[in-house]
Amino acid sequence: MRKNKKNIPSFALAIIILFVLIFIIKLSKSDKKPEKIQPHPAKNSVVGFKSDKYLNDIEKLYDSNDTFIDEKDKDDSNEFKNKRVTDDYLYTKIEKIIDEETENLKGDWQVAVDTISGKSNISIEKKSSDENDAQVAASTIKIFIALETYRQVEEGILDEKDVEDDIYLMLRDSNNEATDRLIDKIGDNDMKTACLNVGRMINKVTGKNRCALYTKMHGRGKANLVNAKDLNKALIVIYDGEIISREHCDIAMKAMSENTTTSKIKLLADLPKKAKGLNKSGEYPDGGIENDIAIIDVGDSVFAISFLSDFDEPVSHGGSPQFESMHNLGRRISNAFIAFDKDN
Repeated sequence: MRKNKKNIPSFALAIIILFVLIFIIKLSKSDKKPEKIQPHPAKNSVVGFKSDKYLNDIEKLYDSNDTFIDEKDKDDSNEFKNKRVTDDYLYTKIEKIIDEETENLKGDWQVAVDTISGKSNISIEKKSSDENDAQVAASTIKIFIALETYRQVEEGILDEKDVEDDIYLMLRDSNNEATDRLIDKIGDNDMKTACLNVGRMINKVTGKNRCALYTKMHGRGKANLVNAKDLNKALIVIYDGEIISREHCDIAMKAMSENTTTSKIKLLADLPKKAKGLNKSGEYPDGGIENDIAIIDVGDSVFAISFLSDFDEPVSHGGSPQFESMHNLGRRISNAFIAFDKDN
């Protein structure tokens, strides 16, 4: 019995020592802070079209004026910091120009400006209200009809000889009869099929469904709709030779560069001497609609610009306040890019 009594304190002491050791081990582990892993914003991006939420998230990433770099590159990236400062300055300048030139516009309007090539990384979209996601297209919808027609040519659905003249007439002269013939062809003489095919092309180019073909140029029904930002995306696709072949993109740009209708009275009307451009306009003066989309080359930079306006009353084609806005936007934004390139 005495022997057992002597062992009890020893056993208790062993238990105490064990608990002390466990406490020390836990304490030492808690002192080591786990390495914090900074996820890269685009690390888990998935290729392809997903849900609307996914598309909205992706657009926020790529439509923002932010550029992402790895954490390890931040310390020695003075060039990056300087570039962001100059980009922000150009962004602010263009945004101010848009505000000033749209201040007195009536009704709904949208303006979008995007760098296509050059040192800047500008992507700006402004509109009359947050709810204004789409406006009446008039002839600007023809840019998407051209893309879908060429897609069907390249996939062997259509014979290029049957459509090449009409594409040229549609983009150069904004010929409505030629456009309606193309709509018949891309829909196999079924309007619903044509609308669906153009809709798929719109989604492929923009990742959105804000633009839509509903009726022919000489048809009656729901108005065709476009969004300025999405029209810029179509212009960029054509300039970069994406979605359709480089050859067909060049033909489309050549046709627009030979525009016989509105190249002298809208966004390209008052460009600086150093600048040149091509455009595709759209108008319905009796309905207050005056639109224009353009690619403008100022030498070291090329940018896309889309202007949409919808007054609540008929306007004078060539003489409404919309035209003054377009003249000034084309000239002033071109000069802003020229000044940026000179300083950088």
